[in-house]
Amino acid sequence: MNLHKFSLTRVANGSRVNFSRWSTRSLVVLLVLSGLTLAVSGVAIVSYQIVRGLILENLKQQALLKVEQGVNEVDEWLSNRRSEVAMLANSPTVRSLSWAQIEPYFLSERDRIGEYLMLSVARPNGISSNTIKGEIGNDISDRDWFRAAMSGQSGIHDPIVSRTTNLLHITVSAPIPSDGSTPPIGAVSASIDLQRIEQVVRQLQQGKQSYAFALNSKGVPIIHPNPEFIGSAENPAPSLLVSADRPLQAIAQRMVNKQQGIQLAYIDRQWQYVAYLPLKQADWSIALVIPQRNIESQLYALNSLASVISGLLLVALVGAWRQVHLFEKMRTRAAQEALLNRLTTRIRESFDLQTIVQTTLSELGSLLQLQQALFVWYDAPAHTFEIVCEFPQVSIGCGTQLQSDPPLSLETALEEERTIQLISATSHQTELTLSPGAYLALAIPTQAQRDGYLIGWPRNALSFDDWELLQAVSDQLAIAIRQADLYTQTQDQVRLLNATLSQLKQTQLHLVQSEKMSSLGQLIAGIAHEINNPVNFIHGNLLHAGDYIEEVLALIELYQKHYPQPPDSIQAKMEESDLEFISQDLPKLLSSMNVGAERIREIVQSLRVFSRLDEAEVKQVDIHEGIDSTLMILHSRLKAKPNSPEIQVIKHYGQLPLIECYAGQLNQVFMNILANAIDALDDFNASRAACELDLNPAQIEIVTEQTSNDQIRIRIRDNGSGMPEEVAHRIFDPFFTTKPVGKGTGMGLAISYQIITERHQGQLICSSTLGQGTTFDIYIPIYQSYPVTAISQLEYADRLAYSKVQSAGEERELGVGS
Repeated sequence: MNLHKFSLTRVANGSRVNFSRWSTRSLVVLLVLSGLTLAVSGVAIVSYQIVRGLILENLKQQALLKVEQGVNEVDEWLSNRRSEVAMLANSPTVRSLSWAQIEPYFLSERDRIGEYLMLSVARPNGISSNTIKGEIGNDISDRDWFRAAMSGQSGIHDPIVSRTTNLLHITVSAPIPSDGSTPPIGAVSASIDLQRIEQVVRQLQQGKQSYAFALNSKGVPIIHPNPEFIGSAENPAPSLLVSADRPLQAIAQRMVNKQQGIQLAYIDRQWQYVAYLPLKQADWSIALVIPQRNIESQLYALNSLASVISGLLLVALVGAWRQVHLFEKMRTRAAQEALLNRLTTRIRESFDLQTIVQTTLSELGSLLQLQQALFVWYDAPAHTFEIVCEFPQVSIGCGTQLQSDPPLSLETALEEERTIQLISATSHQTELTLSPGAYLALAIPTQAQRDGYLIGWPRNALSFDDWELLQAVSDQLAIAIRQADLYTQTQDQVRLLNATLSQLKQTQLHLVQSEKMSSLGQLIAGIAHEINNPVNFIHGNLLHAGDYIEEVLALIELYQKHYPQPPDSIQAKMEESDLEFISQDLPKLLSSMNVGAERIREIVQSLRVFSRLDEAEVKQVDIHEGIDSTLMILHSRLKAKPNSPEIQVIKHYGQLPLIECYAGQLNQVFMNILANAIDALDDFNASRAACELDLNPAQIEIVTEQTSNDQIRIRIRDNGSGMPEEVAHRIFDPFFTTKPVGKGTGMGLAISYQIITERHQGQLICSSTLGQGTTFDIYIPIYQSYPVTAISQLEYADRLAYSKVQSAGEERELGVGS
């Protein structure tokens, strides 16, 4: 036994314990031994999570409260400014719209309040006056605050750059009400510096590297520690709603939507908590960004306590594992013995090598935790491997041919611990790599010329018990292979005998059928020959008899012309025989006899053509002649009957050359297919009403055409009930028939299939659709590959004309007096 052992150093952490192979019962024992420890650890973990969650939630609420304080301070300051501007707009002085009265009033209020950079009043046309430029001001009709004020709304608007001071400021606006319900007569605005709001926002901090920022209604920062983020209407900066930082973008969207909360997000390349609240007096929101460690630093003591408890629990679990290890070794030994017993039982119950080997690989793969396992046939001279079975079954594929690259003996590689690259014999791509110390290979001795190998890739080191198991498994596989080989040889002999017996039965039936058809052909040929001469004699003499009768009638007519008053005895005889009627009916009688003789000759000709069944050699024949002769023989079955209407035959003959074939056997094929079509149509007609028969009469369509330079096709189609798919698939099987007992043997189409495919190297294809009919397509080559008995073109032309009328030379050859 050649055994390439797997290195024990591959076991993780140097341990030889393979916990992944523990059984369910071993895990139950482990759970029982460490149940108390796990219970305590579970309670500790749950308690830790609850306490940690409560503390963390409290810390987060403290951060959110700090932001809320800043927001309230800003809201209170903005609310005061808003009320002051609304008071100014409602004062009689401002409502007078006289800048001479308004200017000193605005200047005194600005100095009194001390929060405004500039006070302005705007008229409905958009022209404003302010405390800096005086009465002649700017056109501010395009400003948002002016439009809002003229619509009756007061508010605090996003920062803009003043056209008077060119400084960034906040605008607080209010409408100047009229005396009645008419629209406002103007608007008052106050420009406020951002410094006060910046002071409040920048004071919002919680630990190192924390900072606060404010967003306007469009998600653009108006206050931010990074000046590049700050924007205004005149100096737009990118909105955080389109930021590439997805977490920051999501938070900005919530702030624009006037939401509040605190959440952990990955911003500025670190995890940070973001607490955000909206302002009430403006469409702005303020957010405080706090590094995660600033909030969770107070949880470090709790984490240290949890680590100590976890260490104690780990020690308890390791003790439980050690207790289970001894029990697991016993369980593994029992599982190995059970595997050997199952293999022995499987070998006794089944002789199928594929089943035995696949079961063995699956059992070993599960028990030994093999990453992959193969059973291969190894051809030492060619250095090739054929995969018989594999585990798992979707790795490479059973039946795959592999070869070593470069060519190297497996025995040499095992002894010298060399790496083997196995490539696909078809695609030449590397499929497997056999590296020293990474696989095991067990040689399975067989009596055949090829060697069997069990190759596996263990996930962990194998124990001594595992190697003993592999040794025993290889011995059992060797026994199984020898038994399977003997069983296979026996089955091959049985199959060969069964096939021979079946072939003999078919040959016997075919010979009987051929003998019957040959005897029938000889009988038909004899009858046709015996009938042919008298019919030709009658047919040839009818022409002369007609001439003679015409001369006699002419003579009688001439006699009556010259002797209109014959003797009384002649006159009486003429009246008795009704000479006038005889003179008129006799030519018609001869014509009818001629038609009957012609019909007999056509039938005889069809019998002669069909009687080619006894001809064994290949000849050049006219296919249409064979089809017509078969139809002539089946004419009585095609005619209308009392309980069945006529079956119409539609022929579409193409221009076909003479075909080299076994004419008699081909006629037999036509006879079988057409007879089956007639049977199918008769059965179909019996199940249909008279109105259906009138609308869709029974038809057989015959189409011939030359499909290529060396092939023709004959299509025979009926419009019967068709066949189910399962019947159509078996239509050419020997002894298969759907007809009642005694009406069919099931050999007609099977013999026809052999005649077309084996004797003529052609094809016979059946296609059927239930409810639409059946079609048989016959493809045969124009020329056969063996010697042909040729007929002359003159003989071919004579055969075509034979069914109509003989030449004058033939009539004289069979003429009167011969």
